[in-house]
Amino acid sequence: MPIGNLTSQIFSNIYLNELDRFVVHALKPRDYLRYGDDFILFCKNKEQAEHFRSESSAFLKERLFLAVNVKNDFVVKARHGIHFLGVEIFPFGRKLKKRVWKKTLENLRPRNSSSYSGLVRQHSNRKRIKELDWRIFNILNELW
Repeated sequence: MPIGNLTSQIFSNIYLNELDRFVVHALKPRDYLRYGDDFILFCKNKEQAEHFRSESSAFLKERLFLAVNVKNDFVVKARHGIHFLGVEIFPFGRKLKKRVWKKTLENLRPRNSSSYSGLVRQHSNRKRIKELDWRIFNILNELW
């Protein structure tokens, strides 16, 4: 089954529901966020984070027969920024990663401009929003 296929997304939600229940009811982190097979646990301190990390990894391995990718398995302070789904999340806000911004500009077309506009407005500063608006204006102007 290809990655990104709609059925793989549905199956990941069904299969990882057990992880959701374990994290929420057994670990009880400060906050928990999961999208597909990516997830973040927010904790009070580093010791608790390390504990949650080992417990969730063990649960995935023993109960769901899944392994955590070591490349993405790390503990970081929130103030340093968390990279998640193409967005850098900070306690004071969030911003698009440069790679996502460049890809947005490359793929911008009249038929997808409203979608990209929403993404940029939600995760960027005024300067980038203004730049995207001008690019959309120019693209639409070319059609007339």
